[in-house]
Amino acid sequence: MPTAVKKLYRKVHVARRHGAQNVAIALTQKLIQFPLFLMYRGERWHLRGYHTTNYKKMAVHLAKEISSDLDVVVEVGCGLGEIVNRVGAQRKFGLDIDQRVISWARFLQRFNRSDVEFHAGSFDTLAETDLEVIDLLITTGWFHYMSDEWIDTQIRKLLEAKHVRYIMVDEFPYQRGRIQRIFDTIATRVEQRHDWQDDKILFLYRCKGRGA
Repeated sequence: MPTAVKKLYRKVHVARRHGAQNVAIALTQKLIQFPLFLMYRGERWHLRGYHTTNYKKMAVHLAKEISSDLDVVVEVGCGLGEIVNRVGAQRKFGLDIDQRVISWARFLQRFNRSDVEFHAGSFDTLAETDLEVIDLLITTGWFHYMSDEWIDTQIRKLLEAKHVRYIMVDEFPYQRGRIQRIFDTIATRVEQRHDWQDDKILFLYRCKGRGA
């Protein structure tokens, strides 16, 4: 079967799994967002909306299943905040290293009534913030770029500085087992789920950090 036909079949399959209503919402939002995409010079994945991106839905559902109420939730690598916006918490923070994306997310707050505090920043600066407790730290879509040593060092540094209750992280198929192996030595794995769309694994870990 030609590659182009395979891609078409794949798109049809994904659309059916998400449902016509979600596809319609995603297409409408992409059309609306495109001028902002050009203005803020975003990346293509910033147009990949929540309604047709399964791992984002999984992350939100998994966050909702944490037994106790969430006070502080932080997402590092938040993009436009499509995950952290939908997680229920008293205080929500979105960090991204791209100042243009943060400006884009703040612009959208004028219309979506988001209560997320968006800041330009990276994971290694999180330990220096004034947050003492983080109930849930969401880190999806970028750990696979970092070295094993960097991940291990930065996570342990953060857990020494803050009381982090849970960390959510994902693992890409071409690195199967790598992220799990690192985090299994640092925290307790309490949940893992497979993303049918991107073949990723989403993990939820309970941390052993300060005050745990």
